[in-house]
Amino acid sequence: MSDLLVLLRETLPEFLGSLAAAVVTTAAATALRTARTARLRRREPAPTEPPPAQE
Repeated sequence: MSDLLVLLRETLPEFLGSLAAAVVTTAAATALRTARTARLRRREPAPTEPPPAQE
């Protein structure tokens, strides 16, 4: 049991660092995706009326 605790104590900082890196990467990807979507929405031209029908 003590070997398990020693192993856990040694690997916990590395695991938490990896977990934090994954969280930061996911947050950054979400922020980029949100910004890109907002930019694309602003670029879309305003809807225009169709040209008048010719008789």
